[in-house]
Amino acid sequence: MALFEMNRSENKLNFKPFFEYFLILIGSALYALATVIFIFPHSLLLGGTSGISVILNSFISFSPGKILVAINFLLIVLAFVFLGKDMAIKTLVGSVLTTVLVGAFESVFAFSAPIINNIFLSAGIGAALIAIASGVMFYVDSSSGGTDIIALIIKKFSNMKIGKALLVTDLLIVLIGGALSGWTLLLSSFLGLLIKTLGIDGIIAGIKSVNIK
Repeated sequence: MALFEMNRSENKLNFKPFFEYFLILIGSALYALATVIFIFPHSLLLGGTSGISVILNSFISFSPGKILVAINFLLIVLAFVFLGKDMAIKTLVGSVLTTVLVGAFESVFAFSAPIINNIFLSAGIGAALIAIASGVMFYVDSSSGGTDIIALIIKKFSNMKIGKALLVTDLLIVLIGGALSGWTLLLSSFLGLLIKTLGIDGIIAGIKSVNIK
């Protein structure tokens, strides 16, 4: 009888991987939507590859979405080198989904003007949504790619929380972009960066407290 129960348990389907990839899809979609609707229209810099793409867009003719594709492709290689196969594959899926959805949402939401004119409000809302999206993906050992990969590497080889690792990684991007674009963009972007990085750790802690995995 015990043997039968053991075999029945072993044959039970494991839905955990499907649920994890479902969360990656949800996180990627929310991240891309927040980026296109709230971040790109004001050229906000919250760090990450979206911040780098906005900076580079000032110097080259490619759209931020296309620049995002190129940068993420290069950085995903680091995931396979430093994060291990399982985490790298999840990060690759998250990165590809986020990048593809950014391009898709750019086509769908081709606004002639930002839907929220106040840059600080747009930064706050966009950053809060990105914090939720990133927290969900980080919880299942994935990310949207880009500098998130660097933050995951820092977290893996140190005791630093992922939000603080992102703050260290992305702060320079915000400072450079702000220096090139003026005080208003610098302050609003820095506000968004703080909301994003502090919010991520809070989202992860909240998910762990209810143990949805």
